[in-house]
Amino acid sequence: MSEQRLVAALAVSLAVQTLTAMGLAVPAVLAPVAASDLDVAPTALGRWVGFSYMMAMFAGLAGGTFVVRYGPARMHQLAVLGVALGLAIGAGANLAFLFACGALLGAAHGLVNPASSAILATASPPRIRSTVFSIKQTGVPLGGAIAGVLVPGLLLWMSWQAVVLALAVGAAMLLPLVALHRPVHDITRRVEHLHLRSFVAPVVEVWGNRAILELAAVSGMYSAIQISFLTYLVSYLKLELGYSLVAAGVVFSAAQISGALGRVLWGVVADHLFKPRSVLAGLGLVMALCGTAVASFTAAWPPSAVLSVCVLYGATAVGWNGVFLAEVARLSPEGRVAFLTGGTQFFTFAGVLIGPPLFGAIASWAGSFGAGFVATAALPLLVAVPMVARRGR
Repeated sequence: MSEQRLVAALAVSLAVQTLTAMGLAVPAVLAPVAASDLDVAPTALGRWVGFSYMMAMFAGLAGGTFVVRYGPARMHQLAVLGVALGLAIGAGANLAFLFACGALLGAAHGLVNPASSAILATASPPRIRSTVFSIKQTGVPLGGAIAGVLVPGLLLWMSWQAVVLALAVGAAMLLPLVALHRPVHDITRRVEHLHLRSFVAPVVEVWGNRAILELAAVSGMYSAIQISFLTYLVSYLKLELGYSLVAAGVVFSAAQISGALGRVLWGVVADHLFKPRSVLAGLGLVMALCGTAVASFTAAWPPSAVLSVCVLYGATAVGWNGVFLAEVARLSPEGRVAFLTGGTQFFTFAGVLIGPPLFGAIASWAGSFGAGFVATAALPLLVAVPMVARRGR
């Protein structure tokens, strides 16, 4: 029975994670096509991504309290509804509508981790917790990979506005399936009074826990790299290297898939071979090397070499999250997993909030996406090198 409960909990968490990630990846794939219709530059996508993750950041803070009050399954339902409504509004092809779309998609994404962590922390045995959390986190790259393949394919048959609307209808179909899990996971919910301190408390609690604060800082830096890489890769390949949108989408999807496989691999490594912090430090060092390599791409690079570098970059820059979340869950006091996950997620999404606009500003100033990749390649070193030094001592 416990194994069946774990499989069911993992399945619903993975499905909702994949859906919210797909929703946020759609604009990155559509940017080269939709930007001209909206009369904006492709580099302006960073501001939309930053705004979306700002909403995710604050939704995550509220997520811990909402999970306790309403139950994690209801929060999963709310996330699915946010994706469906957000995409439907985004099909309006108006800048104001697009920012409303970003608010809903970001808030939906921010609710997922506190809810999923509360479910999986009780359903998964400690000996495989990193692996379980990493499998759940494969939903993020899988969602991006689905967007990278599905959106260019649908664009061959319909306008980008129709594509977004079709995805909204598909998202809504997940609602009744998520509702089936409410009787299992929402039975422990309790009424708590909502006040301002409820939304600030997770950050305060993280700030007072040195071990978890270090993990939060790592997540902030790594998430800035991850989202910048994924946000601008398609535009970089199409606009500077001359790839077709379909070919660029294939590379984007391959990077996402390698990130999904990497998340499972690094989870197994952290469970059985090396300590989670050592795994996180090693991933940061490889990220820095890959970012530098991506910045050196030219049209003369063989497509196979470009693909190989992007796959390795995806495996590291996209693959770290499960190890991070499992370590947060391990260090959290009993009953505080959702709160501390929401608190660390504030730092995670702060990196996402800063990364794409910073990348876009550098790329716009230098006139090249490569400049953005080389500048952001230094970020993981700020946390990876100190972790390596501490492990050495």
